[in-house]
Amino acid sequence: MQVAINARFLLPNRLEGIGRYTYEIVHRMALNHPEVTFHLLFDRPFSNEFLIAPNMIGHSLGPAARHPWLWYYHYEVRVKRWLKQHQVDLYWGPDAFLAESPSKTKSVVTIHDLAWEHRPEWNAARVSRFYSKWVPKYCKRADHIITISDFTHRDLVSRYGLPSNKITTIMHGYDKKKSIDKLVEWQRIPLFDPYFLVLGSINPRKNSYNLLKAFIEYKDKDKITSDLVFAGVLGKGWSKKERSFITACFRRSDVHYLGRVSESEKEALLFNANALVYPSILEGFGLVLLEAAQFNCPIMTSESSVCQEVLTCYTNQEGVVYIRPHSYTSIGQGLTEVESIQKGPFLEMNRTWDVVAHELWEVLIG
Repeated sequence: MQVAINARFLLPNRLEGIGRYTYEIVHRMALNHPEVTFHLLFDRPFSNEFLIAPNMIGHSLGPAARHPWLWYYHYEVRVKRWLKQHQVDLYWGPDAFLAESPSKTKSVVTIHDLAWEHRPEWNAARVSRFYSKWVPKYCKRADHIITISDFTHRDLVSRYGLPSNKITTIMHGYDKKKSIDKLVEWQRIPLFDPYFLVLGSINPRKNSYNLLKAFIEYKDKDKITSDLVFAGVLGKGWSKKERSFITACFRRSDVHYLGRVSESEKEALLFNANALVYPSILEGFGLVLLEAAQFNCPIMTSESSVCQEVLTCYTNQEGVVYIRPHSYTSIGQGLTEVESIQKGPFLEMNRTWDVVAHELWEVLIG
């Protein structure tokens, strides 16, 4: 059996979101099914670190697709041509993109969320237009669709008019946490005690602007004592005023910007954090919530359906504070409340990435 998989988001030292999702599932499927050949379709020279099993083959289909017109060229020309030449049995797009494939090739796409439909202003106009035009086409041409939450499942049905039975929800898994001894040994970054931790890209959907406004007001009034630590890259989508405010905040003595951190550093930060703060406006899933729960880290997060869906399904919800993400007053009150919590939620569902890889494989070949 020959399987082709979009691998454009598998970038060395930059596995976030879709890249992490792709990596965790694909290498497990390859190891579990040595009789199958997995073709990973990259858009640039790739790192062999992603070809973990001998039945994984990488293909570089350049040029690098960094802009909408290059996205079009990559999938509608380069990948489409490759699929026609190789006539694989199965083609999966874990990145919400899906090239046209020959009729005998089964095609499946994963849609993580429809953020561009809810908040098109978070992207450059040409990016939101591309997604709004092409993602419905990808969904239509796919034989089946996978989503990572019931929220996105319902969104696809209501916004794109897709039949519910064409969509399967397969929620994320998590890695079992490392031993505490190793975590202590792995610390290679300065830690601040006590501190609130913000993990992931710093962009409008993560609500960093309102979080900083709330933090500064409540910290300056001595309503909270913890510092605020950002472990992630400052992203795009901000107005000039917002970006200027955020970068100015990073110069405060009680706000610490670490940039991108390694997996071991991330785990050390979670283990030592006073609380994870995650006031996201819109998510497809929110994997960081599970990562925090593995260390019983108290959590402050949005009362959005996805965040509550994830924490309800996976944890006992103890030590979780829900806030209204559009109100920085609600965020400030949430910071005050979560700072006093000693122990966060623990995971009740034994759902590792091995389980997810098995479930997804059954859908792919079903």
